[in-house]
Amino acid sequence: MNSADHSACTPDVSFQSVFGPLDLDSETPLATGGDRHIFQHPHSPALLVKVMDMHARAIYLDARPFKRWYKQYQRESAYRVYLNEISEYVTTTTRPSGVWQVPMARVVGVAQTSLGLGLVVEKITDGAGNMAPTVTDLALKGQLDDALKAQLDEFFDDLADAHVVVHDMSASNIAVGLNADGKPGLYLIDGFGVLPLIPLYAWSKRLNRRRIQRKYAQLRESLARRVREAGF
Repeated sequence: MNSADHSACTPDVSFQSVFGPLDLDSETPLATGGDRHIFQHPHSPALLVKVMDMHARAIYLDARPFKRWYKQYQRESAYRVYLNEISEYVTTTTRPSGVWQVPMARVVGVAQTSLGLGLVVEKITDGAGNMAPTVTDLALKGQLDDALKAQLDEFFDDLADAHVVVHDMSASNIAVGLNADGKPGLYLIDGFGVLPLIPLYAWSKRLNRRRIQRKYAQLRESLARRVREAGF
């Protein structure tokens, strides 16, 4: 291999700059969910880093003694959610489903951070490179129009066709924006993965489709109610 070939194969960024260690101590989260903080990746504008909120997790488990008891035997501890999401992403994006591209933010891997192990994921953005608004954000601004409703219909059909198991069917988990390739659309950014001990919806695509349809109907009703309460 000559020097030109070697130069062409040299990556623009190092492994360590993407997968850590990453110093997040002085960073402010872009968003905070029920049990995780979401940070901009310090070295890549196209990526986010999700890290566990151990304080919130401790409060959650303190109120649930049985769950706290059996979770102490899970070797992966709080990070089981990462395995659930990685497994669901791999499963649904590698099986033939007729869906050209599953509408999910891509899972890149895990990174060592100053706040513990982080999950590195694709950042869905608006036109300015900021985090894209969610369906909830747009609905509360009076922007839940017929076009967005049609996109939602197609989005949930694609989830069912691809047999994506969603445990938190929330409009706040659906971003409306551009993926890292610049492709506009709706993307599932959280709430996916198999949680029950008996994974019926992972076993049966038919049952999962019926559940998605039922949950989507509930989501539409909830959004309509919130839009009315917001005065739109």
